[in-house]
Amino acid sequence: AVLLFDRKTMTVKEELNIHAVMPIASVTKLMTAYVVLESRVDLNEKVTIRRQRIEGSRVLADGMQLTRTELLHLALISSDNLAAKMLAVAHPQGYDSFITEMNATAQRLGMNNTSYIEPTGLLPNKSTAWDLHLLNTAVSKYSIFRETAMSKTSNQEAQNKKGLWKRFVIRNTNAFAGEYDIKVGKTGFTNPAGWCISMLVRHQGQEFDLIVLGSPSKKVRNDLVSAKLKSYMNVITRS
Repeated sequence: AVLLFDRKTMTVKEELNIHAVMPIASVTKLMTAYVVLESRVDLNEKVTIRRQRIEGSRVLADGMQLTRTELLHLALISSDNLAAKMLAVAHPQGYDSFITEMNATAQRLGMNNTSYIEPTGLLPNKSTAWDLHLLNTAVSKYSIFRETAMSKTSNQEAQNKKGLWKRFVIRNTNAFAGEYDIKVGKTGFTNPAGWCISMLVRHQGQEFDLIVLGSPSKKVRNDLVSAKLKSYMNVITRS
């Protein structure tokens, strides 16, 4: 699926299977972060990391403590699955209520072909390119999505069980981070979903969505995205 949507003219410029329901892998984390932010929880409250059965992490360990803001950065920049799971687990009304709210939020946004069963994308949450365009519209009101989309790397820190601080560097899974003015950006991959990306890009005062789902490889996805970004930016520049 491919969608190129011009937000100035509110028109679809390119489309392929934009209403096809497909697994979206870690693009899921856009909704996870949005539900956290919309819930108005204390982003500075520390969350204790608890080892999970499925969700892993390259940097987080059992017993570490991080704020919700730090977990949001890990989930959105390095696509950390354990960070995303902990954000849902730490929801004041509990994990199940968080998943219910993910689906209720999708319905409120008009994402009628979207369903979530967990917060990371490891299991087959499903959506469409069109619905993800609607999600980009909603989440872009929060500056953290632009901050994380533009960060090639980020320095994070956490306290371990002994109260000692551990510092580490995380890298963005999006090869285009920092290369363009990206207001929203998230990649994803699982075997069922293929290689996915959802972006809201700004160029010379104009904004457009570029969404790709189900690409057969990272190279195919990135080459396609690179070509379409450059091509449509040229169109905007000439207009």
